Amino acid sequence: MSKLGGKVIAAFATFIAVLTYLAIGAAIFQAIEQEHEIEQREQYDMQLNTLLDKVDPVFHDELKAPCHMIEILEADPNKTAQWNFVNSVIFCLTIVTTIGYGATYPVTDEGRGFCIFFALIGIPLSCVSSRLRATHCQLHQMGLQETKEGARRKR
Repeated sequence: MSKLGGKVIAAFATFIAVLTYLAIGAAIFQAIEQEHEIEQREQYDMQLNTLLDKVDPVFHDELKAPCHMIEILEADPNKTAQWNFVNSVIFCLTIVTTIGYGATYPVTDEGRGFCIFFALIGIPLSCVSSRLRATHCQLHQMGLQETKEGARRKR
């Protein structure tokens, strides 16, 4: 097997490993954090309903207007859930690439602990994968240059 062929396989294998790691991490974050998010929504909904029960119905719209959570509570949960699978994958990607936007973050102790563990393994894995892809690209570029030089010599 050529040097380029071995590097291609290694780059592809680590890329698949990173994708698998992201998917597994996202599923775990979703399992940990989504339950807490649902509990928080239910608690907020109960508190709002308790408040609305104590107030004259004429003022309900005025009370609901400043509450940005009303839109989230009344919306489709699949569209507004912060810890759905896709958002969890994006969160995992920001962790392993060390971007860390901060818009989504774990709030439970379990989620925070898993985040540390996930980063300790994911960041080096991401670095290795990036390095192997870069090496593959360099070897591919060198191969293209050699092919061009060989074609020029034949002329």
